[in-house]
Order: sequence, then C-alpha cells, then structure tokens
Amino acid sequence: MEKRDVIIIGGGPAGRTIAHMLHQLGQGLSVTLIKDEKINVNRCAVPYGIPDQMPLEKFQIPNSLVTDFGTELVVDRVTEINTEKKQVSTAHGGVYAYNHLVLSTGSRPLIPPIPGVESEAITPVRSLEDLSALRRLAATGKRAVVVGGGYIGIEVAVVLRQMGLAVTVVEMLPSILMATTEPEFIQLVNDELECKGLRLLTGEKVVEFIHSAEDQISVKLGSGNALPADFVVLSVGVVPNMTLAAEAGIRTSPLGIWVDEQLRTDAQDVYACGDCAQKRSLVTGEPTRGEFGTNAVFMARTVARNILGQQRTDPGVLNANVTAVYDYSLGSAGLTEQMAKDAGLDVLTGYSEVLSKYPMMPQVDTIRTKLVFNQKNRRLIGGSVLRKGNCSAHNIDFISFAIQMGATMDDLLNYQYATHPELAAKPSDNMYVFATKDALGNA
Repeated sequence: MEKRDVIIIGGGPAGRTIAHMLHQLGQGLSVTLIKDEKINVNRCAVPYGIPDQMPLEKFQIPNSLVTDFGTELVVDRVTEINTEKKQVSTAHGGVYAYNHLVLSTGSRPLIPPIPGVESEAITPVRSLEDLSALRRLAATGKRAVVVGGGYIGIEVAVVLRQMGLAVTVVEMLPSILMATTEPEFIQLVNDELECKGLRLLTGEKVVEFIHSAEDQISVKLGSGNALPADFVVLSVGVVPNMTLAAEAGIRTSPLGIWVDEQLRTDAQDVYACGDCAQKRSLVTGEPTRGEFGTNAVFMARTVARNILGQQRTDPGVLNANVTAVYDYSLGSAGLTEQMAKDAGLDVLTGYSEVLSKYPMMPQVDTIRTKLVFNQKNRRLIGGSVLRKGNCSAHNIDFISFAIQMGATMDDLLNYQYATHPELAAKPSDNMYVFATKDALGNA
C-alpha cells in the first residue's frame, strides 16, 4: 500500500485551501483529498440561487480546483480512521495510508427534533440538493415560513419576498441577528424588512409541523398560534461533523474536534480545521463557535504551514462577517458589547454616524459605526458597521485587522486615512475616529 504524505478528509474551503497551499509551498508532496460529495456547492451563495435566474452549475465548485494542482481526488465516504496504523478506510473498500491526516469534514444543518419536520416541503439551506428543492418549492408556493433569524435565514427570507412570496420569519430569541449584530442596528434592519412586507415573529418557538392532505403545512408555535405555509425553510444553525473523529478515539467537545494552538488533535500527525474543529476567540482566548468559510480558510493556511514544518500558531478567530438586507449592508468583527460583558470584560463603547461622502455630493448616505474597547487596556475588541450600499465589507475588514494588530484608542485617533468628495467622508468626519472619540467621552 502506497503511503501518501498528506490525506485530507473533506472537500470544503478548508480542504481545498490546504491542498492548494501544500502544492504551492511544498516540494512534490503526495496529497490525496477524499470527499463524499460528488460536487460541492458554494454554500454562502445558496440563498441567492433560489430565483432560478442562473443555472445550478454557477453555484457548483468544480473538482478541477483540487485536481489542477496535482492533488489526487477520491469521491468516497471515509468510514474509519485508524490512528495507530495511520490509515483511513472508505465505504467502497479503499484503504489509504498517510504520514499526515487533516480532518476538514465540515458541518451539517441542525434539524430540530420537531414533530412533522421530516417532509419534502421542509428543507435546510446547505447543499446543491437543498438549492434544487428551494427552487422547486419557491416556484410553486405562495407562502413560506423561515425558521431562524440569523444571516442565512434573513437572506433566504429577503430573496423569497423579492420573488413575491408572503414570508414569515420565526426566531426563538428576542431579536433577529442577535448572534452577530448590535441592538442599535437590529431595529433599523427590522424596520427595513417589515417595510418590504416581511413578517417577523421573535421570541416564538416552533413546536410542531402539521401536514394537511392538500400539501399545506400548519406551523404551530409555542404561543398556540399557527402559521399557514406551502413550505418551510430551516435555518437554525449547524452541527460539526465529528462522529468519524470521535469513533477513532480523537478528542472532541460540544464545539467540535479539539485542537491545540497549532491545530493538532490529540492523535499523532492528525490536524483538524474548519467547521468541524473547535475554535478559539482571538480576543478572549476561550473556546468558541465560528462556522464561517473565512475561518476555515484561515485555519487551513496554518495547518498547511505546520505540515511543512513551519511551526505556526493559530491566532484564534474574530468571526468577521457581513450580509446584505435590501439596501443595507452590515457586519461585525470581534465581540459585540454583550459578548464582551458575558466574557467578564469591562468595556467602553463608542457610536458614530457620518456621511459617506462630502455633504454637497449626490447620493450621500449615513454610515453607522459602533466600536467596543477593553476598558482596562483601551484596545479595540469589536466593531460593527451598517450603511447603505455594498461597502460594509471593507469597513469590517479594517476593524478585524485593527483588532488583530492590537490597536488602541490612541492608534485609532491618530491613524491616517485618505479622503475625497465622491469617495469618502470629509477629513474631519472619519467613522472610526468619531466612534473612538465617543468612547473616550463615555470613559
């Protein structure tokens, strides 16, 4: 049996990134990637494929992204890992030996154990099959209920509403977007969604799906009310795929496969990264969740370099994120104010509203920014932005980088930036400086 230098289990962003980097930086390593999906899909783009305006192929990730760099691709399901023999076995009888093994097995949608949930008219938002089901259901249905008010749930709801469907979002928490968004921004998003005709039910829990003979669904709520629907979309989170690791005796936790600072598991020469792996907050150093494709890529780079002997430490995650809700774009990085307080940190917060351009220019909009600082050392530990248009991503990138670099209040007050009447706020009105000054005023 030929032994591979590296075997990667999983064909998502983490697995593909590792394979690519090993061929870029390594010297002729033999790399095999084993995945159980024949064709992967760009999961973040699934909500935007529902209207059926583009062929499904546009949302597929070609296998050539793996094979073009010299990686051997095996489409099969790994059934067993033997860490003592350093071998993996597959459903079709394959046995593969390795020097290094990477677990990038991803996650799967959380399907809540609600009576009646098993139905072709109830679907999660994850795979190519899910996208096909959503297209079919949206083409024939008129009423949709989306269970879950996080990013994906809201994105699906917006798309369905734009297609002309009556849409209700059911969220068990007191507000939508609570996992990522500051309360100052949530109300603006609420208002925008309701203005467009979406119905938002927060603090409500689905307790049963009742199916009628006419292929209708009655979504029964804990309050006793019921919502009529032609189909239901489930978007209530994901679960790390770690059963394979656990059966091999590899240490796991409720947050994923346990890894150290170099993303090594407790099994020799076995790494884990991406959705399946437990993460560590860059701010607090504590274990955390963070099922974002960007986190998978960041972790994969560290794994690849460590396999090559470069001894890199994973810095932890900031869970930088952005989304679009009609005319708004918004996002955050690091800790929200409530997350920081829950972590036992004393904080200073600052808020700013500045114009996106010089005031005399056309199409001027307001940029809203909130920054969160550690009161003890005055370092930036979190930030959020909401603005019109699609520009918030680069704002969140700046905040994320500033947190990574340990930026303090003084750093943000003194940082140098460009300005232009058409492209930026006037020189005196920088969004980050204004928010930092506001935080100082709250000290």
